[in-house]
Amino acid sequence: MSTKLIIITDLQRFKLFSSKVDPVGRESLDLLQSIDSLETHQRIREKVSDRQGNFHGIRGSGSGEDHNISLEEERRRIKEIAQEISDALEEHEHEEWYLAAPKAINNQIVELLSSSAKNSMAINLHSDLTKIPDDQLLKHFNKEA
Repeated sequence: MSTKLIIITDLQRFKLFSSKVDPVGRESLDLLQSIDSLETHQRIREKVSDRQGNFHGIRGSGSGEDHNISLEEERRRIKEIAQEISDALEEHEHEEWYLAAPKAINNQIVELLSSSAKNSMAINLHSDLTKIPDDQLLKHFNKEA
């Protein structure tokens, strides 16, 4: 029997499943881990300590310095996701694993993984499946297999 791990993620949610096959041959998923990052739901002003108006801009903008905070938050979250994947792959025995992540972040996540993790990945879907009911996830991966 092949041991599979299935990981679905976006910038807010991370879910780890293992695949089980019953004696009749039906495959089902067992949720091993689920993380919902509440920080990504916060507004920028809730994350930073400087209040608007503290930096009256030289150019008169009055909104402070633009540090591309949202872009930096996205990069940090992508690194966290890659680390979660690496930890899950080390912690749970598997022969192969599947990944589903939105197209906008998928390649960035995969680039941060080790070569052994990349080699054991059997399916990589550039799709956001985090809102799909758990009992329907296998259909999406079985189309690719």
